[in-house]
Amino acid sequence: MAKSDIQNMLEWKKRRGQSGASFTLASELQRLGELWRSKSEDAAEFADFIPMRLVTIIEVFTREAIRELVDAGPPYVEKAEALSKGAKLDFALLAGLQGRKVSVGDLIAHTVSINEPGRIVAYLSALVPDFVPRLKASHPRWTEERASWPLDPIISDYDVMMANLSRLFTVRHIVTHELPSESAFNPSEIDAFLKAASEFIEATDWVLVETLRDAVPRTQIEMNAQAGAALNVLEKEMDDLISAIKNHGEVDASLFDKSQDAWKDYATKEAELHASLVAGGSMYSMIWASAKEEETRRRMETLRWWADRAEGDL
Repeated sequence: MAKSDIQNMLEWKKRRGQSGASFTLASELQRLGELWRSKSEDAAEFADFIPMRLVTIIEVFTREAIRELVDAGPPYVEKAEALSKGAKLDFALLAGLQGRKVSVGDLIAHTVSINEPGRIVAYLSALVPDFVPRLKASHPRWTEERASWPLDPIISDYDVMMANLSRLFTVRHIVTHELPSESAFNPSEIDAFLKAASEFIEATDWVLVETLRDAVPRTQIEMNAQAGAALNVLEKEMDDLISAIKNHGEVDASLFDKSQDAWKDYATKEAELHASLVAGGSMYSMIWASAKEEETRRRMETLRWWADRAEGDL
């Protein structure tokens, strides 16, 4: 992968902001639907914009889903090899990414081609083998509602949803890359496109929740507590990784400790910066812990390089 591609990734991440894209994208889907339903009857040209925007939203969501799964570590990072086959991706290049805010998940997510729904499902199935049956049964997994599970599935008809998504991607290709003499679709299809995109993103997002966290809390107090607990678990993993590196005896312990102390100062300040966006609010501790967790995951990528370093690796 060329250096320019990595720079493009960094810029993409900067534009996207912190993780948790599903919340932003769900809001964007809702806004898009409201815009369409409130359009004037003579806004026919606006119709072409909807399929283009919907596919973009699905693409961004899919890449973020792949990134989140891969960056969660084993067993997903090992399964990601199937996604990278045939891609111009040199894993030795990771050694040159120290200090850059690009993770293994970012690299994998940006090598895949997302141009049809079937391929998207195949990618996610490679990471989560029972993805399709779980997608069909997917429902909100709020901690407070656990006693009521299973709830009604989000996807009303899986085959209809996939058919509408396939049609959506076909329409998007035509309106983006061709100049047809007649309209590529009937505007009456847009409601089905919106519903299919919304169902797929929401259901997939809850599959990720089930896979990585089992459930998530709805109340702010529980959200704060869960964010703190998740950070504690990750920091324990980091401590174990640091111990393994030191036990190898191949690193200058004094310089290593200074590097780790400097990172702790940076990560804490970065978390404080993000949390300052909600200073004085009830979300402060959750935002702080989530930002610190993300920085910790990035640091662990570097530490894993040291832990797995072979003789001669620089």
